[in-house]
Amino acid sequence: MPATGFRHLLPLDTAAAASVIGAKAARLSTAMRAGAPVLPGWVVPCAQSRPALAAAAAAVRGGDPAAARRAALSCPLDPVLREELTAAVARLGGRVIVRSSSPLERDPLWSGAFSSIAEVGPEDAETAVRSCWAAAFAADPLARLDSSGLAPEALELALVIQPELRPDAGGTARVNRRPDGDAEVDVEGVAGHPGALLAGWADGVYARLRVPAALAGQATAPARAAAPARAALSGGSGLAGLIGPRMAGLVAWLAARIHLLLGDNTIEWAVLNGKVFLLQSTASRVRADNLHPGVTGTDPGAGRGMPGEDAERLAAREWMPLLAAAVRARGQRLRGRPAAAGTAAGRLVPCRPHERPAAACLDAILLADHPLPALAPLLFGARGLIARTGAASSHLAEVARSLAVPMVTGCQAQAVIGDGPLRTSWLAAIDGTTGEVALLPG
Repeated sequence: MPATGFRHLLPLDTAAAASVIGAKAARLSTAMRAGAPVLPGWVVPCAQSRPALAAAAAAVRGGDPAAARRAALSCPLDPVLREELTAAVARLGGRVIVRSSSPLERDPLWSGAFSSIAEVGPEDAETAVRSCWAAAFAADPLARLDSSGLAPEALELALVIQPELRPDAGGTARVNRRPDGDAEVDVEGVAGHPGALLAGWADGVYARLRVPAALAGQATAPARAAAPARAALSGGSGLAGLIGPRMAGLVAWLAARIHLLLGDNTIEWAVLNGKVFLLQSTASRVRADNLHPGVTGTDPGAGRGMPGEDAERLAAREWMPLLAAAVRARGQRLRGRPAAAGTAAGRLVPCRPHERPAAACLDAILLADHPLPALAPLLFGARGLIARTGAASSHLAEVARSLAVPMVTGCQAQAVIGDGPLRTSWLAAIDGTTGEVALLPG
């Protein structure tokens, strides 16, 4: 038995591959061992979930996804694991969060696909673990599997158990490396837990901060980390009003430090009682297979292998720059916030989670009230996305960037097209780099 006294659970700082403990846990483990401010925790490895997930996958194969979740919930838990879960929660203070950690999350298109369960006590641990396993077979993950061409058996899931944190504020920080080696860090945050921001329900306050390379290279938070923030932030509003220049500078420094150590360019952070905590880090990237040969950044969505990706669809995409120019020239223009770079044009299709099949959104510009993670399967065949509210740091924006689908948030399209169901067809052109949107009756 390991020195921890547990046979099945691993300490979060264990050096293990993502295939063993999932991508989230693997990144947190690496950051923790490098000295980053990560909360302690335990990991339920992927191997412990395999019997439950295999039973659920068999039910999906049998054509009954709802039965899949029941199968995962009813699969018996190893008695030793049950005892260890209870003890682990007690060691962490008696109130924890159970977070899903899948090897699939190495690809950003899985951002926001899996569940976490908060406010878990020792007596709730077994139920929380079963619930996370079952939630892996909810509609959104299954739709992403289908859109990715993966079988149900591809779902692997570890779990991270950490103390429940009730932060003063939280959010994301995204690093862009400058030619001179310094880091430009886009910090976005909300009061309290960042969950609503990431899930697309809340708008955050934002600032862009610069972190000199010399500061990012220091192993511990330097006293000078707040200086760039004080120079960039003024007054008592926005990010300065939320967490103050000192905390903003420390968040930006942590993001630049993680980028230097791990290559990850996006972090999720929380602030509590004057301390910054790293909740998660990811490497945002556009998958090479998302770009069709010969297609430029003006049509980044082509060739993702959606059903019906035929010569007619590809020919229509070739005309997209001309369509975009016509809509911009003749349509009504609106401004939003850039969320995922690129330009696109097409028919405007309003959508809500689980309301439309993916085929109904092929080559469309989607219009959503909120950038919710459950909309992710629709992005595999869409040309772009406009959201009336929500943050550029939402999970759905991360999926859009991974799929090279241009996205704009905070665009009040109803000012042009009206509220309620569309009474006529519309064309849309969007620029996810500038936040510009143009709408034209079609």
